[in-house]
Amino acid sequence: MHPFILSKFSPIQSQLSKINWEKIGELIISHIFEIVIITLIFIVINRIGKFVLMRLLDQYRTTNGGSKRGDTIYVIVMNTFKYTVLFCYLYFILSNIGVPVGTLVAGAGIVSIAIGLGAQGLVSDLINGLTILIEGQLRVGDQVTIQNIDGKVFAIGLRTIELHASDGTVHFIPNRSVALISNHSQGNSTLTFYLTPANVADVDRSKDILKTALNKAKAQSEKLHSNPIITAPTINPDTHKISIKVSAKVNLDYQSAMQTMLLDRCIQALVAEHIELENK
Repeated sequence: MHPFILSKFSPIQSQLSKINWEKIGELIISHIFEIVIITLIFIVINRIGKFVLMRLLDQYRTTNGGSKRGDTIYVIVMNTFKYTVLFCYLYFILSNIGVPVGTLVAGAGIVSIAIGLGAQGLVSDLINGLTILIEGQLRVGDQVTIQNIDGKVFAIGLRTIELHASDGTVHFIPNRSVALISNHSQGNSTLTFYLTPANVADVDRSKDILKTALNKAKAQSEKLHSNPIITAPTINPDTHKISIKVSAKVNLDYQSAMQTMLLDRCIQALVAEHIELENK
């Protein structure tokens, strides 16, 4: 082990050497009933606490109508509660069997313990995780790019971010490694698609038809922030053919639904005017 780490272990080793482990073993046996009682009490506290918190968070979601924000707050609160209960449980168990927890922590020093156990990364995870949560950089359900990984935020913990990629891969990204977050779910989203008439001579006429067909789209759907913009002639970047570009600003999480609706209107309008589209 590295000498620096060893030097940080020395205060802990000094305190541990003063503990009579044989006596503690005897105390564990003699206090087994108290340990069971403490365990049962904390199991009850844990279950009741989770139940109450879930009810309060459900009420918060209903009142504020923000499921993503509610999910994010749920993660923060439940993680904080879990670690608090675990810490208190360990403290009561160790104190009950005679381990001088207070003296051990005070003698070794909290900083020395953290560094001696190689917990610099853990501290960085906690600090960066709290920063991300407090500043609202991410919410559960957001589509993001982190460390060149695209996916949907499934959970935000105090140590890691759980990201689900479109191919089903689950990524666990340590908070300390997050240097850049590209959040694709904040603000309005722009959807774009291309329509390619089979006959290039129909491009200009198709443009006029689509403008007429979509000029009332915004009034008929509150998910659209403006009437779609029709651009033609233009080059489809995928097929490199002369096409018509349709783009619109839409509400977050409604890109797919709005694209389906606009495509349906476009196709119906063009078919009614006997204009064929390429399918490739």
